[in-house]
Amino acid sequence: MAVLIQRDRVVSAWLAAARHLLTCPEYTARNLVLEIASPGALEAQDRDIIGAVDAAIRRRWRGLSVQTVAGTIFPNEIYRREGRPGFYDTYLNAMARGMKRGTWGTYAYRMMRRVSRNGKTTFNPLEVIVRKLQDSKEGRCFQAVYELGVVDAEYDLDDDGFGFELPLYDPAIDRKKPMNMPCLSHLSFKVTGDKLDLTAIYRSHWYGQRALGNLIGLSNLHKFVSDESEFERGVLTCIATHAFLDVESLGGAKAAKQLLALFPDLEQ
Repeated sequence: MAVLIQRDRVVSAWLAAARHLLTCPEYTARNLVLEIASPGALEAQDRDIIGAVDAAIRRRWRGLSVQTVAGTIFPNEIYRREGRPGFYDTYLNAMARGMKRGTWGTYAYRMMRRVSRNGKTTFNPLEVIVRKLQDSKEGRCFQAVYELGVVDAEYDLDDDGFGFELPLYDPAIDRKKPMNMPCLSHLSFKVTGDKLDLTAIYRSHWYGQRALGNLIGLSNLHKFVSDESEFERGVLTCIATHAFLDVESLGGAKAAKQLLALFPDLEQ
């Protein structure tokens, strides 16, 4: 049965979801939906929680942190330093040098670089979406498209397409992988008046190791697209068709329960 958690801020939504998963059999739920009204808001107590979760993750996973997870979705520091469009090349060049052979890269890499069907050229789906949203202010503005998660980025994002969708699953690469494939399946931007909403769909979402960083990364991506297309940032919705609280990433079941219990109730 689906569960809807509505909160104002990213951290409070993550906390409510993690606490809910503690009550679920095997810490697992289906169709866990977070609806975050003000994804850019961050208070002092939110920073404290991020710091505590970050410390727990670092103890369990060397080299991993909340911010490194966020950076896999959007390289916010590079964007702040170089701006658009310069940060695209900087990030893609860094990934070309540093990405391990045989891996699928990062979500940001897939958003910024896709190989065309001819196998010879590449294009940037994220930049295409920004430009289409910019253009929507001059001509007809489509509020939504009715996708089923089968978007073809090359065709649906071209000049005659109607897509504001950003697919992360690449069937040419991922169709034979039973595991170790991207957990974030799809991103959908929707125009509501002067606001731009973002919905992210995860096939599987680990709430100990990844979800808090993922939500921060999604918020940064949301802000980038909204700012660059001159829309106000709206609601961020995150749907996990399979949500799991991996307590081992937080030090084990006892430590995870103690950690989550120590945090204040941010919102009711």
